[in-house]
Amino acid sequence: MVKNKNALISVYDKANLDLIANFLIKKKYTIYSTGGSSKYLKKINVPHFEISKYTRQKEILDGRVKTLHPKIFGGILASKTKDHQRELKDKKIINFDLVIVNLYPFEKTIKSKKKASEIIEMIDIGGHSLIRASAKNYLKTTVIVDPMDYTKFIKNIPKTSFSKKKYAIKAMEQVTKYDIAISKWFQGIEDEEYLLRYGENPQQTATALIQKNKFIQLSGKKRLSYNNLLDLDAALAIAYKTNSNKHICIIIKHNIPCGAAIETSQIKSYMNALAGDPVSAFGGIIVFNKKVNGVTAKNLLKNFYEVVAAPDFDVEALKILKEKVNLRVLKVKKFKLQLEKRSIFAGTLIQSVNNKKSSIRKVYGLNKLNSEKLNFFTNVLKVIKSNAIALFDQSSLVSQSGGQTSRIDSLTNCLYKFNLKSKKKRNIKLFLFSDAFFPFTDSLKLIKKQKAKIDVYAPMGSINDNLIEKFVKENKLNFFKLSDRHFKH
Repeated sequence: MVKNKNALISVYDKANLDLIANFLIKKKYTIYSTGGSSKYLKKINVPHFEISKYTRQKEILDGRVKTLHPKIFGGILASKTKDHQRELKDKKIINFDLVIVNLYPFEKTIKSKKKASEIIEMIDIGGHSLIRASAKNYLKTTVIVDPMDYTKFIKNIPKTSFSKKKYAIKAMEQVTKYDIAISKWFQGIEDEEYLLRYGENPQQTATALIQKNKFIQLSGKKRLSYNNLLDLDAALAIAYKTNSNKHICIIIKHNIPCGAAIETSQIKSYMNALAGDPVSAFGGIIVFNKKVNGVTAKNLLKNFYEVVAAPDFDVEALKILKEKVNLRVLKVKKFKLQLEKRSIFAGTLIQSVNNKKSSIRKVYGLNKLNSEKLNFFTNVLKVIKSNAIALFDQSSLVSQSGGQTSRIDSLTNCLYKFNLKSKKKRNIKLFLFSDAFFPFTDSLKLIKKQKAKIDVYAPMGSINDNLIEKFVKENKLNFFKLSDRHFKH
């Protein structure tokens, strides 16, 4: 004699419910159901027991509590062991072999409703708990969360642990996605898909998930591209991360800073950033840390940029910038990121954002940088790929190099570019930043040979630190130890 099985049905989405319910009756399942699901089953004449009659506990708090009861969760979570089954029998609890459940439409609700009180009601409690309990005990209790899976279940009732686990995995994935959506809503974060024509190259498909209201495109016919977004991320990380009352301008090309300046006026910051590498700036991304004014806007139109971004634009500036229909003008809210994620062959890398402000310790010489400029220069350095070398004058980036496998190659390239373009600046004080230590004195010898006054800021930690320090002092090379390494791979 085949023992009858029991199914619990508690769904918000009634799609295909008639199909699965009638199949279960045909297969001799006894169906138990909750409020709205029970009303629907009555309407289509499917015999079942109301869950409240089984538990002898009516729904309370306007339906907020329906299934949270030991007679339900005991029946779901009990294993097939003699001890568990004896306990169920003593307490007159039935075994549930199948749980059909789906959650309140939280994500749809936040798109259509604004009132928090209405959205809160769509945070599912009972359904969420039923899914977790069933998944935990998947070897006995199969869980179905997707109405589109009813047909599959009908064609092939899962009997093996492998096939049962598939349903449990899908259920837990849905719960995870649901919880993330709730967490983001509580934080005021709303993601939306931002359509991209392609990725880094035309042969690569791509899409972007963008937090709603993080930026507004005020002008420009075209949408942002994959590469635009990457470059904006780098530029904003410097401009917005540096806490300063001064004016900051950052120019990024191919995800590398080619211009960066901190000044007492916006136009000065722009002109100095542009002077760092005017050739590379062509077609780049430019970001300001303060509202853009008309004077700056007029000067921006003299060059070609893909995107101009800032916290805001005054009326005159926006009117001027709109003259270039292909220039994307973005109003970007200030932000503070806590985590960085990158996909790899084996999964995902997750790390905290490199937000730490570095301090310095004198090895030799008198430091000429205040904490504000030290922080700004370090933030620029953080974006350049390792081995990173960045050279600054009193307020702006004058040369940089990174992405080399040899630090001496990066340094050589950085100094070569500076000497090629910046003959006028050889007699002024310069500040050279390295993202990691100099393991040998060869780099310092190269710096010493320059016909320029260069102060060096770099971490230490090499086995040759004693040799480095000895060389610095013997050659009276101004050198300051950075408290942190700033690799970017």
